[in-house]
Amino acid sequence: MRHRLAPLFLIALLAACGSPAAPTPGSRSHEMPTDGTVDVGGYELDWACRGTGSPTIVLEAGYDSAGIETWSDLLGPISQISRVCTYDRAGTGGSDERPDGLRVTSMIEAEELHRLLDGAGVEPPYVTVGHSYGGFISRLFAAMYRSETSGVVLVDSSHEDEIEPYRRYYGDSPEGDWVDGGDRIDIDATARALRRTARDLGKLPLAVVKAGSYEDVLSTRLWDRTQADLATLSSNSVFVQSTGGHFVMNDDPQVLLAAIEAVVASARSGQPLPSCEQVLESTDGSCPGSG
Repeated sequence: MRHRLAPLFLIALLAACGSPAAPTPGSRSHEMPTDGTVDVGGYELDWACRGTGSPTIVLEAGYDSAGIETWSDLLGPISQISRVCTYDRAGTGGSDERPDGLRVTSMIEAEELHRLLDGAGVEPPYVTVGHSYGGFISRLFAAMYRSETSGVVLVDSSHEDEIEPYRRYYGDSPEGDWVDGGDRIDIDATARALRRTARDLGKLPLAVVKAGSYEDVLSTRLWDRTQADLATLSSNSVFVQSTGGHFVMNDDPQVLLAAIEAVVASARSGQPLPSCEQVLESTDGSCPGSG
């Protein structure tokens, strides 16, 4: 099931990932904190940042996953592109659980992320990178805080059209529930918000990274369609395919790094994203539908 937690596999990273990006005009030159906790409403979330530069790349982990653990091996390489931050959502990793009775949606989680960035002194603009279920939060964050968001990268992201097929597949089984950090997500409200507010990202730079193979209880045909649909959410998008499975950051970090770098460059320059072939140059990725 693509939104379920899977083991984190260690990866061998590139020995050289290019020279560090110089801080851009407007970025802070003084020493910035690299980790800490922020109170987002009576409960604290753990966060970690590396590097310098603007926009800040914000990494969102997948379903029921702690961001600091999920992204730990890629913080260094991504920090060569620009400043990068990640965090543990409530109830995961080192972060506190939410208070009882709080109605949780992906919109609430996007608000928590915004409070955390503000409390940690991480200034906009942001490029959000969302893996799997984290793609919901990344899209909603971009929609809710459009003026602060300069790009989005969706990494084998979940899609709202998968929600009803999951429900039909699992029926009344708890396996069909969406539970993140111990809290059941109001996934129907989340789906409505995704369709209402996060279907049009305008010209925002958007990279969609599809996994090289499918690992789910649902159909490959549905996955192919929903991943391609995500690439239509912006008129300035690129659609690329990695090798390996759903955990692209483990199986094919080169393709993910190339996609992030392309979005950051487009956000900085105001120029359109390059073609899939140009983004994937010197990687082992492929362009969906090209062969």
